[in-house]
Amino acid sequence: MRLAHRVHTRASPAQVWEVLGDPQAWPTFDLSLWRVRGGTATTGQHLVGVARVGRLRIPLDVVEALPDRRLVLLVHAAPGVRETVTYELTPAVRGGADLSVSVVVEGMFARLAVVPLYLAGGLTARLLAARADRLARHARRAA
Repeated sequence: MRLAHRVHTRASPAQVWEVLGDPQAWPTFDLSLWRVRGGTATTGQHLVGVARVGRLRIPLDVVEALPDRRLVLLVHAAPGVRETVTYELTPAVRGGADLSVSVVVEGMFARLAVVPLYLAGGLTARLLAARADRLARHARRAA
């Protein structure tokens, strides 16, 4: 099952990547995460996220990391549920960037997870866009 959201941000793809490429910043836009251990997101990297609820450890594998363009994560969210989360950044004609967040859910309990993951994906996309907008505003003021 594939779930997708698309939002626009006034931030450039590079400014969005400042947040998206830094796993320690992920909890600022993904409310399911309390913290993430690991450095800059690079292809093949294995990270460990810690959930806000219950402080459970969540294995996060970086399948693909193309700075300013695309991040693909394999998330082992729970037994019987596996998510492939893809963040796509494209420069927008009117300025800023279009951000697409898609989640492919697989596993024995995937059907049970669809509604919560759909809602969480939409919230994550909007929070990431808002965070990038703030960075862009600060950069314009500093210039």
